[in-house]
Amino acid sequence: MPDDATNDLPQAPVGNFRGHNRNKIFALAPDPELTEVGPGTPCGEYLRRFWQPIALTSMVTDLPLRIRRFSEDLVLFRDGNGNFGLLHLYCAHRNTSLEFGIIEATGIRCCYHGWLFAPDGTIRETPGEPNMSTIRRNHCQGAYPVIEHHGLIFAYFGPHADMPPFPIFDTMQLPDDKMVPLLIPVPTNWLQVFENSTDPYHVTFLHSRVSGVQFQENLKLLPTVTYHESPTGHFFTSARKVGDLAWFRVHDHMLPNFSQNGGMHVEGDQSVYFVRTGLTRWIVPVDDTNTLYIAWRHFNLETDPQGKGRPELCGYNSADFYGQTDERDYETRQRSPGDYEAWIGQGETTVHAREIMAFTDKGIAAYRRRLRGAVRKLREGVAPPPMTDLGQPVPTYGGDTILRVPATTLDDATLLNQLSYKIAGIYKSADALVGQTRIDHIRAALRALEARGCDL
Repeated sequence: MPDDATNDLPQAPVGNFRGHNRNKIFALAPDPELTEVGPGTPCGEYLRRFWQPIALTSMVTDLPLRIRRFSEDLVLFRDGNGNFGLLHLYCAHRNTSLEFGIIEATGIRCCYHGWLFAPDGTIRETPGEPNMSTIRRNHCQGAYPVIEHHGLIFAYFGPHADMPPFPIFDTMQLPDDKMVPLLIPVPTNWLQVFENSTDPYHVTFLHSRVSGVQFQENLKLLPTVTYHESPTGHFFTSARKVGDLAWFRVHDHMLPNFSQNGGMHVEGDQSVYFVRTGLTRWIVPVDDTNTLYIAWRHFNLETDPQGKGRPELCGYNSADFYGQTDERDYETRQRSPGDYEAWIGQGETTVHAREIMAFTDKGIAAYRRRLRGAVRKLREGVAPPPMTDLGQPVPTYGGDTILRVPATTLDDATLLNQLSYKIAGIYKSADALVGQTRIDHIRAALRALEARGCDL
């Protein structure tokens, strides 16, 4: 063979390849304590102790709606008197699906033998049975209580005797605010979808530096993140220095699956004081490998002074901001992945044992510890406390504050860290106040802090 023929032979790549060293990770299993949600599972029972959104009101028509939540097959309907019912899907008599039931004034009638069930599962009629039958007194159809609020339907799946008050968050009562519901199906486990919101660092990379700017330009800046306890969970400040401004995006997180973002269209280029959230969200399991992202988008002049929001785009499998659904074509999703691709890219159920946790995962690790501790407490007989007393709104902190700061010898990280704790203290100082009184108190204190040169 001529000497120059060797130049045409393929050359083995040079590098420290260790795929075989690590391929045992694919035999590792998910974390069932936190990812399994069916009846009787530790996390499933914990999640059932809270009011959970389960559907858009607009999904309920004059026909029964078959749904699956928490690995339970259910039928959702509204009877002729306008009362919502959420029943176990299969008729208690002979297991025929009530998705084929006939809705009547006082309930839903099974198509097979005509048994009539009230929204609370009471058996109203058993036609064909003798008059002395005790079936109606001794049996029922499984049912869960339902509340409709601002276009979302909520249900409570826990023991009826332990049902907490329905929580009203303060962001449900903002002045001049339009709350538009949306629901996005996601074919993955609920936990990896929820953890996205506890990870402030992904905003800089996924939404800015890696895939191009998908939201605000200033989110390219790596944040200084601080975590703060609250009576019902925790919130974090994700702070950035933008010229002579310090921008604090605040996200709420409450066990087990509630979160609120900062504003959707705040640019970070002028002073603002306690501008509230652009998104109130729950992550609700369908079963172990399917999830619903259910939320209200908030539309108002404070969070969106330039009117960039598109309420008409919010609904079923649709949101008015980037990368939340599967509706983009595959090539586009590969070239510019968003949150949806990050969620499903972890597989049906991500395996925590495969992860290499790092500094930027501090919020994820803390959330898992809190969730695991709460799940185990319930197994020991300690039920989660209600979020609020009946009728008292739950104070939340999600939104944005931007303050003008004077020149200082402090480096940016130290400056932002110090101010984050001052701002969090101001927010929490108003926990006992409600409504506009609370908002005014916080805003006045923030303006005073800025007027004092942020006490630097």
